[in-house]
Amino acid sequence: MAVPVSSLSVAVQGIADFLDGQFGEDVVISTDTPQRASERVKGGDKHLLNLFTYRVLPSGFQAAVADDEPYFVRINTLLTPFLTDQGNPALDADLRILGHALRVLHSRPIIPSILPGNNTDPTDFRSGPHIDYRLQAVLQAPSMEELNHIWTTQGGELAYRLSVAYEFALIPIEPLEHGIEAGPVTTGILDIRPNVDAGDTMGFIEYGDEVHTIPLGARGSGGPSPATDWLPVVLFANGGMLTNTRTVTNGTPNVNVAIAGPPEERVALEVSWVRADSSEVTQSPQVFTILSHKIDDPTAIVTLTLNQAATGDSATILTRPVDGADQPIATSPFANTLSLTVGA
Repeated sequence: MAVPVSSLSVAVQGIADFLDGQFGEDVVISTDTPQRASERVKGGDKHLLNLFTYRVLPSGFQAAVADDEPYFVRINTLLTPFLTDQGNPALDADLRILGHALRVLHSRPIIPSILPGNNTDPTDFRSGPHIDYRLQAVLQAPSMEELNHIWTTQGGELAYRLSVAYEFALIPIEPLEHGIEAGPVTTGILDIRPNVDAGDTMGFIEYGDEVHTIPLGARGSGGPSPATDWLPVVLFANGGMLTNTRTVTNGTPNVNVAIAGPPEERVALEVSWVRADSSEVTQSPQVFTILSHKIDDPTAIVTLTLNQAATGDSATILTRPVDGADQPIATSPFANTLSLTVGA
């Protein structure tokens, strides 16, 4: 039975494939030990650039990783050119090869090294969920003692050859069985209503046994009830963007505002100006009917009139519910605030 590929072997082979695409046909990329690479180059007509992985280190970032999650590691790799003795190669061919490798990894330090897997082979980790590996190459500076130790432990009569050391990170070590990740949260709702009648949930999920009631009022001991049990959300709508600040030009007559909340409820928007001369003036409230509970719904957009917007003016837009007579409820809190400035 063949040994199945691992995420470590895929990553190293991906680095080799990436470098192979940066050299011509006269240089072959290998992932052998230096001893075997020196034997392979003998009698051949091509030079070798060998990648020798000599150390695997933990990433240093993960304090607690479950056994069904990828574990990330770093590898230290020695890049060494081995020259063929055929064809009268240039005397400095090793420097040319090594110099080009340094140039490539400096210009493209982020290496895409994922390889397509066999989705029908259960022994191939790439048949399940996996990460698209994008490794970073970082030049290292090992001591001469460390380099000497590497070469003297290779055996045989292998002579020292000029090499460069790189760290490639981060490499995921894929688990035997991937955990099932929860889907992203798409909607979150915080409802502050003290009571909700059955059938009046507005399409929201009904409350379950896990819901706890928090009494409203002073310290939860029967204090005054809030003036309203809901507040809208308001944002400027400008060219497909939603923001809470906006700058307009001198004399702009109106701006678009998106209002979200319980449909058919009505709210008042008040524009409070601070003019360029530091005088303050507040426009009459403008009342609108809420048409959508989604802030990015086109029907949520209304047009807010601006009175004499002049260069240097600034305004704060306050929003709150209204009573049955379309008057702002004085004791109601305001919704989120919008800020407007008038430029040149």
